[in-house]
Amino acid sequence: MAPIHVVAMPYPGRGHINPMLSLCAAVADRSSDVHITVVLTEEWLGLLHSMEKPPNVAFAAIPNVVPSEKVRGDDLQAFFVAVLTKMQAPFEQLLDGGSLPPPDFIIGDAFLSWVFEVAGQRNIPSAHLWTMSAAVYTVFYHFDLLVQNGHYPLDLSANEEAIVDYIPGLPPVGVADLPLLIRDQESLPKLMQLFPNDSNTKHLIFTSFYELEAQVIDALKQKSSMSIYTIGPASIYSRLRDIKTSSTNDYLRWLDHQPPSSVLYISLGSFLHIPAAQMDEIASGLQGSGVRFLWVARRDASRLQETSGNEGLVVEWCDQLRVLAHPSVGGFLTHCGWNSTKEALLAGVPVLSFPLIMDQSSNAKAIVEDWRVGWRFSERAGFDLRNLKRDEIAKTLKGFMDLESVERKELSRNARELRKICEKEFGEGESHQTNLDHFVRLIKS
Repeated sequence: MAPIHVVAMPYPGRGHINPMLSLCAAVADRSSDVHITVVLTEEWLGLLHSMEKPPNVAFAAIPNVVPSEKVRGDDLQAFFVAVLTKMQAPFEQLLDGGSLPPPDFIIGDAFLSWVFEVAGQRNIPSAHLWTMSAAVYTVFYHFDLLVQNGHYPLDLSANEEAIVDYIPGLPPVGVADLPLLIRDQESLPKLMQLFPNDSNTKHLIFTSFYELEAQVIDALKQKSSMSIYTIGPASIYSRLRDIKTSSTNDYLRWLDHQPPSSVLYISLGSFLHIPAAQMDEIASGLQGSGVRFLWVARRDASRLQETSGNEGLVVEWCDQLRVLAHPSVGGFLTHCGWNSTKEALLAGVPVLSFPLIMDQSSNAKAIVEDWRVGWRFSERAGFDLRNLKRDEIAKTLKGFMDLESVERKELSRNARELRKICEKEFGEGESHQTNLDHFVRLIKS
């Protein structure tokens, strides 16, 4: 019997490709007679061609018809439009050109509506992969309730204290903590046209932890006609479990010589360009705080090293998971992207939230208020973090990394407990495995 052939098409960005690869690896490991082809742009194929993957997972490429990963953060709108208008034709040519076996099933990123048009035209069953939290999904799914309750269009100046407490399964949330996309009245209508719903898909996959979002997911299952699968970040869990203690990189060797839990790890995302003036304020705040740090800054790393003091390192890249798992790391200053959030939870590292765009404000709210494993960087500045100045930054960093304070001890305790909850999900017979088995059976059926 010929193997089942699955084609996977991720959105061309690291925050989308990584969870797609994690899902594909989990499916491939679970069933050797399922062969998966992950379709990437030529640029991403070059970046990932040497990565380890199961023998029944392969890569295929389409031309670089969208702006480079190196500059996509400079104009997100133009990048998004290019993804929606220029990738479909080469994807169809790849499917129809004879270089791949005909697909029996297609997994597409939920933002790529054209993938599901292609699948429907060829009568190929398909599933949406949602790479943000289930909480963010349910806000968009129940968008009509926001309109009915006067919370869209969103006027923060008039509704800053308003609470959204009517979305099924979602804990009460302030309007300021709704996904930042809600405020973009130009882009949001386009996004809603792409949004996966009961009318254009039968299957939906969350890359979340069921135990963390059980109420939201259960409420969606009751209301939606879609089959919903929660297949958590197995690749993060397995890597953390298998990480070796030997350190080969300079930054890891530097971490080896720092006291336990004394280092603040800083990463504000892989692509968004933060203005130099704001980066300089962070650097000066670091110097004033006296906190040990490891900072990943893709641009101007050498300049920032000079202005941030002698207590830490600024590097252009690092293996984030190995850093978070290092015993010297005691905190994570993050933009609260969903992948970074999941890594922090599984590593058991307290979070200092610095949300910038998209879904990050909602993730930060969950980290701080629902799971109680982090602090907001600044209550005063809200989400316009450009207002933050070096003295306030220094004060916040120093307080967050004061391991002896009562508040900080509570954060560390909560982070350890939440890590256990997340780890339990990957045990034999727990939700990750049962959802994965159900999804593999769907593919084979």
